[in-house]
Amino acid sequence: MSGKKHIWLITTDQMRGDALGYENPAVITPNLDGLAREGMVFNRAYCASPVCTPSRASIFTGRYPHIHGAWNIGVSLNEDELTLCDHLKESGYHTIGVGKMHFREQCKTGFTYEAEEVSVRDRGRERDGTYYGFDEHHISEDNMIGEYLDEIGERDPDVAGRLRKDLFRSDDAAGDVWESGLPPELHQTRWISDRSIRAIEEHSPDQPLFLWSSFVDPHHPFNPPEAYSRLYEHTEISEPAGDASDVKGRPGHLLLQKGSYWPGGGELHSRDHQHMKRLIRNYYAMITFIDEEIGRILGAWKEKGMDDELLIVFTSDHGELLGDHGLLYKGPWFYEGLTRIPMILKGPGVKKEAKTDALMEHVDIVPTLLELIGRAKMPEGIQGISQQPVASGETERVRESAMTAYDAHDRGVHAKCLRTDRYKLVIFADEAYGELFDLESDPDERYNRFFDPSYQEMKHKLMEMLVHRMMRDQDPLPVRKAFW
Repeated sequence: MSGKKHIWLITTDQMRGDALGYENPAVITPNLDGLAREGMVFNRAYCASPVCTPSRASIFTGRYPHIHGAWNIGVSLNEDELTLCDHLKESGYHTIGVGKMHFREQCKTGFTYEAEEVSVRDRGRERDGTYYGFDEHHISEDNMIGEYLDEIGERDPDVAGRLRKDLFRSDDAAGDVWESGLPPELHQTRWISDRSIRAIEEHSPDQPLFLWSSFVDPHHPFNPPEAYSRLYEHTEISEPAGDASDVKGRPGHLLLQKGSYWPGGGELHSRDHQHMKRLIRNYYAMITFIDEEIGRILGAWKEKGMDDELLIVFTSDHGELLGDHGLLYKGPWFYEGLTRIPMILKGPGVKKEAKTDALMEHVDIVPTLLELIGRAKMPEGIQGISQQPVASGETERVRESAMTAYDAHDRGVHAKCLRTDRYKLVIFADEAYGELFDLESDPDERYNRFFDPSYQEMKHKLMEMLVHRMMRDQDPLPVRKAFW
């Protein structure tokens, strides 16, 4: 054995913090529930941004979207940024990424829906030829083109053709909701787990391994294999928080959104209850499929004898509105269902059978992992705070607030959200209005207190806290090395 801890980062796409069995009994996730029992659950972890690329880049750099350059989808992570892979390789790690990365645009420039060439999308950095520091990468994004679809084409050309044609859309599909006839053994979720298992099997335990297994689901369309959707046929589904009438309390310019005008969606839906229940059941079914595959990968770590010194982090890039407040998908909103993400830490140095309400952000993952593997000095430029003292049980918290940002300044909206234990404040650039929710008295976020006279003193305190956060969150690089 190397004597160093192996690291397994598991991410999903668009998964809510309340979409796991240990918090929501309706969801079947025995393997993730097991990791939660054996490690620590951060109940109040929040995404860097409510859309994919900015959050993924923050997970991997420990830096905020306005600093690392990928401020929204359709914008690439700056190739000059140092990533978790770069830091780990300095400590002797072999680094492998499998699944969805989304550090670059998936579509060609010019605001077309034409897919970017795989050779361009997955190209190596100019400075070292690697994909953002990975020694190996096996990428499959939302559109499936690349290694996954190529491999399926070799195994079963008919299945690959059907995927390219309509993703196995069923005859009774409604919008982006259906039960798929795609065999589970040929599904993208299975491919990601198979490729992760192969990486473990082929790796020498004498060198510490960093493996990122990045699942594309439960991102829409909500189309699990039929076998998994059947698991939820008789499951009682709770109603989403709020309803479409909540639109009346939203800031004015958000009322103007239509279709996919806002990057990342966030569409106001007009679906009936039966449709929404089908959608939510399928969403849960996709998660159950992922959970099953996580169990298979965990078995490979054990079979290889690499699980004793294994650090595991499970999280998601952001949540899913899932009908809350009349909305679906993601976009320029900061409701809990969209911004609160699952976060489980397990392994050496992490307290077992523990849950914490300590606030955590995506940018905290990099410094936390580096401290847990015994990194003597934290690299310059990292903006996150190590949660190691919380994870070990040494202290209750290291943060007083969590920040989430949505930047679509090219489309007319730029907002920042400050979350404390009790309150949530949202400020929109150049606008007099905003949002303020008292989560203690209003956990479903239905009553905007931004202009409520009884909340003005608290609003001003939160705005002052936000200003200080924004000042501290500027880029600490370059480091000053001389007096003048």
